[in-house]
Amino acid sequence: MTRLNWIAIPAVFLALSGGAPAQETRLRLASFVPPNTAFGIPAKRWVDETNRRGKGILQIDMVGPEAVPVPEQPNALKTGVVDLHSGPPTFYNGTLVEAETFNLSERSIDELRKNGAWDYLNKLHAEKLNAMLLTGFGNGVNFHIYTTKPANAADKVRPFAGFILRATPSYKAFFESEGANVVMTAPGEVYTALERNMVQGYGWPLWGVKDLGWLKLTKYRYDPGFFNVSVHIMINLDRWKKLDKRQQDLLTEMSAWMDAQWPKWRAEAAGMEEKIQRDGGVQVVNLGPEHRKRAHDLFWAELQAKSPQHIPHLKKLMTK
Repeated sequence: MTRLNWIAIPAVFLALSGGAPAQETRLRLASFVPPNTAFGIPAKRWVDETNRRGKGILQIDMVGPEAVPVPEQPNALKTGVVDLHSGPPTFYNGTLVEAETFNLSERSIDELRKNGAWDYLNKLHAEKLNAMLLTGFGNGVNFHIYTTKPANAADKVRPFAGFILRATPSYKAFFESEGANVVMTAPGEVYTALERNMVQGYGWPLWGVKDLGWLKLTKYRYDPGFFNVSVHIMINLDRWKKLDKRQQDLLTEMSAWMDAQWPKWRAEAAGMEEKIQRDGGVQVVNLGPEHRKRAHDLFWAELQAKSPQHIPHLKKLMTK
């Protein structure tokens, strides 16, 4: 056999097998918090497991807000500056207010996938954010109000009158309904605001108060919690379409993996976070069931006013 024949054999083989094997693809994920904090850790675990399973197929580099500032992250995803994003819908509610319904959902992501809510919201993400939801975490972890001084718990209507509380757009109206004045700042600015008495409290989930350094300035937590934490891992839609089948299948597989792992991680962490706050001297004050109900009623009404076309249908799918 001539040298030319030997050269031709690999070319023929590649043609018959559908071409050369696809090269490993690298994607960049921006997280709204550092990967070593309470709501960065689940995303980091997902990235690590994806990279372990995806050798030779797909790898993900994770960066935090130090690389892409939080307010810029949703638009960076939309325009393809980053390929993936891990963060809550509150930071892109100006573009897609319907995503805030995740915060009010009484169902797991698995249930939302089965009843059509996930697909409904994915369609809206594609249309308005040029993104596709892959998976998420946080459901079952509630938000709370924390303060540096005691509220007037005897006043069931305006217990935070005279307080300035740090809020996000999601619970701004709720805090104001309970008497507080609100300011909206990035999480990285909260410690200084507390230390200088620019705010006397803040809204935050049960998890992560110590991670962010706020525990030593926090004296009270108010129960019951309200809303759900809602952090989604999304991919730029154009980038998704450019992935080959193996790469798309890997991310689909990893979405199911996160759906299954999250309840286990949540159960493991819940008791630990309670203990951290208890050991840190945080006193728990129960404001009664109306506290939570007011938060949810106000936010559903606010969302419906902004999106009457979509919110009534989503509310039916997300509440029990």
